[in-house]
Amino acid sequence: MKKNIIIVLLILAAVFIYFRQGNKNYYDMVNAVSGATPLAIEKDVPKGVSLVIDGLVKQEYQFDASALNGFASTRIRTREFAPDGKFLGAYAYTGIPAFNILEGIAPEKEKDAIFNQPLDILVKFISSSGKSVGFTFTELIMADDSLPVTLAFYREEIKPTADAVKDTYDKNIYKGPLAGLRLIAPSEPDVSRYLDDVVKITYTTLPAPDNLLPLRKKAKCVSTAVTCIDGANSYQAIFENLPRIEKKEWVLIGHGHGYEEKVDAEGIELRAFLKANFKEITIDDYFLFVACDGYRCLFSWREIFAVEKGKDIMIVDKINGVLPETGYRLAQTADFFADRSMWGVAYVVRINDKLN
Repeated sequence: MKKNIIIVLLILAAVFIYFRQGNKNYYDMVNAVSGATPLAIEKDVPKGVSLVIDGLVKQEYQFDASALNGFASTRIRTREFAPDGKFLGAYAYTGIPAFNILEGIAPEKEKDAIFNQPLDILVKFISSSGKSVGFTFTELIMADDSLPVTLAFYREEIKPTADAVKDTYDKNIYKGPLAGLRLIAPSEPDVSRYLDDVVKITYTTLPAPDNLLPLRKKAKCVSTAVTCIDGANSYQAIFENLPRIEKKEWVLIGHGHGYEEKVDAEGIELRAFLKANFKEITIDDYFLFVACDGYRCLFSWREIFAVEKGKDIMIVDKINGVLPETGYRLAQTADFFADRSMWGVAYVVRINDKLN
């Protein structure tokens, strides 16, 4: 009899553990400690939601709602504005930072690719209707994660709490539940790169004038000038009379090699450099920076011109007071990882995504 009771208790325990695993058992763990469930883990991805990741990846993935629930989620408040400045509302989203998903997706280019690293990859988020928005692989992976680009699956309005206005408040235009996954970019000043009902993420590249660019790999070289390429036009960049900026104690941590050093950097403000050297710059532009040894890195217009941290990007001509031995250096000093800090930068190519 005692043996049978033990067996029954073991079965019940197994069933209970299985149920908790399928329903985020860490809810119970948090509740046991604090007595409250953090709002970031209070919601689940709705059933029926799915996400495909394809393109230049080692393996294609298809995540259903259950699989998406396995990723760490976060809760982010946004103040949303249309590109024309119209206020669209304030909201609290629960969702999965894109970084949490993409850091586990291994990029893989074609075997004959000229540049075999992912720093020039464009990540396109595609909706069920076929609309898409693009982010560079590096701005999703290398930048900091304080206000991450996020795939939200739950949204609630943020309303005033004063009794006199809370019931009549009408500034939030979005009322109903989300339709699938909504891509949000909370660090940006408007919703130009927000996208509803995201169903696919595709890794791709933009066409580059490879015949005009260096193809050497790991060659020892020095950049004494920068060439700008804009469509069919190729010309030497100007640096004269452009504003300078500096970054004291810039911490260099490589994605692959860890901590390198801490330096003082000084150089030309990238925003000013691009405005001075390209006649027409649009929000659909991307800029491909290429070193004299063929190393490449892609930047979006928005991360340079629209995001606050874009003002910290520079073309460095002094490290600890002296010219780097490899010449000009591109530096995104606000990044967490320093991999976009390109030694010997020699070419800047403007590529318009809408024209490709």
